Amino acid sequence: MSTLPPLPKIDGDVDLMLDVYTHSSLRSPGVSMNENYGDTQRLEDLGAKVFDLAVTVHLYNERPVMNSAEEMRSKRIQFTSFATIDSWLDSYGLKKKLRIAPSEINAIVTDPVEMTKYFHIYVGAAYICNGQDIVQNWISRLIDPNADVSMTSAPPRADVYVHPPRYQSPAYSQPQYAQPQYSQPQYGHANTYSTPPRQPYFSPSQPSSPPPPLPSNPMPSVGISLVNLAIVNQTAAQKGIHVSYPAEQVGPSHQPTWTVRCCMNGEEKGIGVGKSQKIAKEDAAKQAWVAMGWGS
Repeated sequence: MSTLPPLPKIDGDVDLMLDVYTHSSLRSPGVSMNENYGDTQRLEDLGAKVFDLAVTVHLYNERPVMNSAEEMRSKRIQFTSFATIDSWLDSYGLKKKLRIAPSEINAIVTDPVEMTKYFHIYVGAAYICNGQDIVQNWISRLIDPNADVSMTSAPPRADVYVHPPRYQSPAYSQPQYAQPQYSQPQYGHANTYSTPPRQPYFSPSQPSSPPPPLPSNPMPSVGISLVNLAIVNQTAAQKGIHVSYPAEQVGPSHQPTWTVRCCMNGEEKGIGVGKSQKIAKEDAAKQAWVAMGWGS
C-alpha cells in the first residue's frame, strides 16, 4: 500500500500498550483486569464494533452514492475481511511488534483469527485513547487515501451531549452535559416550554437536476443480505463448480473459535470466522459469493 495514513496513537499508558502488543500466549492466567479498560478481550469486542461502524459510515458517505444498500454491504464485507486486515497489518509492520511465545510465532502470525483479533484490539485501544472521529478518519483513509474526511463526521446537534474519548490518561476529566433551556411558565396560562431548535444531523445539498431514471428491465440478482449457504452451493452447482469448506477450530472446547474457508474448485474465495462452525461457514460463503461476482 503506497499511501498509508498515520496510525492513531495509543501511547500515554504503559499497561495499555503492553496489553495491545502482547499475545495471549505470553499472558499469565488469572491476571486481574485493568481498572480503566478491562482486558484485551474487551478491547477486541469494542474494536470490532467500532471498525465495522467506521467502514459502514465511510461507505455511506461515499459520493456518488452507491446504487443500493446491497452494494454497500458487499463492500463492507470486502473491507472487513481477513485479507484486507492482513494487508494493513503487514503494511504497518504491526505483526513485528506483537510479542508472541517463541514456539507459536509462525502459527499465530498466519492465523486469520488471531491476526483479526490483534487488529480489533488495536482499533479498540485507538478508540478509547482518541475517540471516534480520529478512528473514523484513519479507517476512511485506509479504504481511500483521497477520502474527504469532512464527509464522515457530521456536526453534533446543539441539544445532544457529545462524548469525549472514553479513556484518558493519566487523569479523567468529568464530562459536562449541555442542559436544555426552559422558559418560566406563567401561572394562569398554558405552559410554554421552549427548547433550542435542533440542527439537522445531515443536510445534503439539493441536486440541481433530478436523478436519472432506473433501467426499465434490471437484471435479476440476489442481494448479499439474502445470500446463504444453500444459495451459494446451488449457484456453484449450476455453474459446475466444486465447493469445499475446510474448517479449523482453536480455543477451549467450551468457547471455540472457528475459521472456515470457502474454496471454489480448490481456490480459496472466502474466509469466515465465528463462535460456531455454522456462522463461520455462512460468512465464508458470503465472501466467496462477492469474490465470484455473482451478486452483480
